[in-house]
Amino acid sequence: MTKKWEVTVNGTNNVIEYKAGFGAKILVNGQAYKVKSQNWWVMMVDYPIMIDDTEIRVVAIGNKVDLAVNGVYQGSGEQYQPLHKTTMCNVFIGISCIAGFLLCGWLGLLIGALFGTVYVRQGLAGKMGNVVGAFVGCTVIQLLIMVIVVFLQLA
Repeated sequence: MTKKWEVTVNGTNNVIEYKAGFGAKILVNGQAYKVKSQNWWVMMVDYPIMIDDTEIRVVAIGNKVDLAVNGVYQGSGEQYQPLHKTTMCNVFIGISCIAGFLLCGWLGLLIGALFGTVYVRQGLAGKMGNVVGAFVGCTVIQLLIMVIVVFLQLA
């Protein structure tokens, strides 16, 4: 996946590019920087770039990537929220993925990872009630899959 932006700072055009695949990297005017996810289960990148006095941040959550220039996301126009606000979400992601894998295998792991993106998005929006609700919903879905598989094996 590749996402590209052109940002003008003090009359100079700058090209910023995010490339993800087997490892993510950010290119600033052709110069590559490797980045690591802040989470084991879901791609979470918050990479700062300073050009003159302008703060630019490349933010990736799952497969959604946006560029924040001076605290405002270019794609959505919303205020930038730092990813470190999602610490509790990371705990829920780990529990959902590990427990999902133990309860119903790779499908449970996939469900946990997909719900993980919901946890992070809701956590960044400050809606911890929604995060807990999504965690409970994910757990219920994983348990239902486990029960269905057990009943099918017994039948």
